[in-house]
Amino acid sequence: MNWQSTLLAAALALVPAFARADDAKKSDTASSSMQTKLTDDKVLRKLHHVNLEEVNAGQLAQQKSASKDVKDYGAMLVRDHQKADQDVKTVASKLNIDVEAKKTDADRQTKADADHQAKRQAKEHQMDELQKLTGRAFDRSFLQMMVNGHREVIAMVKSARNDAKPEVRDLLDKLLPVLQRHEDRANELLDKMGNTASAK
Repeated sequence: MNWQSTLLAAALALVPAFARADDAKKSDTASSSMQTKLTDDKVLRKLHHVNLEEVNAGQLAQQKSASKDVKDYGAMLVRDHQKADQDVKTVASKLNIDVEAKKTDADRQTKADADHQAKRQAKEHQMDELQKLTGRAFDRSFLQMMVNGHREVIAMVKSARNDAKPEVRDLLDKLLPVLQRHEDRANELLDKMGNTASAK
């Protein structure tokens, strides 16, 4: 029985160590989720920038596309995102949030903000590349960009709404079907061209 007691004592001695390791993991996960948590001001700023980007993209489609469907889609983007931006600014004003505010160095330190900045730069590069295209090549790249971009924003809206203040949650609930309609329409137009959107 002596060896069993020794084994039991050794096993019991390991339990606190495992518990501490588990607690440390939970703590790391919690701090990581806190870092990536989207606060109301970040959500509203991101939405404001998305609206500006989509208005520019819609205007570009109206100028560059040879397809009536794509031109109409561009017009819808301009109309819907201008309206969405007014709604974002109205909610931001009620909550005393400046959506035009520049990021502080502290804001830029989080991984989420670094990722967002990298995505913004990638989108700017995509827009530069789109400027060089015409015809079907433009339409294909533009629509693919719209599918992927709207998919990302929809994911952000869904993850942000649970922790948002009621005013922001109401705004997100109002924007979600509009964003989904934009993604669906871009997919329809790609299908019409014989392309399917890749899930990037």
